[in-house]
Amino acid sequence: MFTVTESAAEAIKQLTAAQNVHADGGLCLTLDGSPEDGAALTVDVTAHPVVGDDVVTTADAHVFLARETRFRLADKTLDVRKDIDGHYTFLITTTH
Repeated sequence: MFTVTESAAEAIKQLTAAQNVHADGGLCLTLDGSPEDGAALTVDVTAHPVVGDDVVTTADAHVFLARETRFRLADKTLDVRKDIDGHYTFLITTTH
């Protein structure tokens, strides 16, 4: 099952608020390739999911996953790091 850390949930809420996205908005994650092969992760703030997306909600933060991405991230966790300039880097890790 795909999970979202509390840190990532807080970052999502801050990003959506900064872009004036309403409470139903969140992050749309798209994975090009396999996480094990160093796949490229695309992260976009969006106002709503696309029809057919899975919605993962943690602490009122939403992540939208397309079908292919959902399967590839089934046993993964979304985490985040914030650099000294306040920029977020989202990371996919293996759920333990």
